[in-house]
This record gives sequence, structure tokens and C-alpha cells, in this order.
Amino acid sequence: MKHQLAKSVALSLLSPVIVGSTLGLYYGLTVNGDTTTIFLQLLMSAIANAHIVGLTMAAFVVPGYLLMFKYAKVNYSGVLTLGLLGGAIFSYLLSATSGEVFLINSIMAAFAAGLFLFGLRKSAKK
Repeated sequence: MKHQLAKSVALSLLSPVIVGSTLGLYYGLTVNGDTTTIFLQLLMSAIANAHIVGLTMAAFVVPGYLLMFKYAKVNYSGVLTLGLLGGAIFSYLLSATSGEVFLINSIMAAFAAGLFLFGLRKSAKK
């Protein structure tokens, strides 16, 4: 169980890379300017905010999942909500209180919670 949990947390930490690449590609192709520079700036910005994902996983998602698992009440929407809530709280506490950064950090944390669940389900099928 602990090994599966650790692998799933490691998979969830890919969230900033995926979100940063997706946003960088989108804005790089749609905004006038140097595509490579825009892509790299957004990717590096997402990676720089990866601490939000790590804190959310450590303080909200994993403890919430373990509590749900203990009582055999694992609810996937609950785990995703914990990710979104944790991302919003840590974004607010760490001075990203408004605008796009707050929204992207929250979505990135919820996506990390989804990747966490995906990793758990994938390892459970083996």
C-alpha cells in the first residue's frame, strides 16, 4: 500500500509540467510573439509554482484519501475537491491571491489529485 501511494504521489508531481506545457503551447500558438519564449516562460512559471502542488498533496489529498480508505468510503470527487481546496488555500496563503495565477495553481493542484487517483487505480489493476 505504501509503495503504491508513493508512486501515485510521484505521478501527481508531473502536474506542473503537464499544465505548464499545455498552457505554454496554447499561448505560444495563439499570442503574437516568439512561440518558444512564451512556451518556456509559462512552463517555468508552472514549475516554479510546483510547491503549491506538493503542499496540497501533503496536507490535503493524501491524508484525506487515507481517511476515506480507512472507512472504506473512497470518493473520487471528494479527493479532487480536496485537491482544488488545497490548491486554493495554499495559493492564497502564499500571496497568489487573485488573477490567473490563483486559478491556475488551484486547477494544477486538482489535476495533481486526479493524477494521484489515476496512479492508484492503475497500480490496483496490476
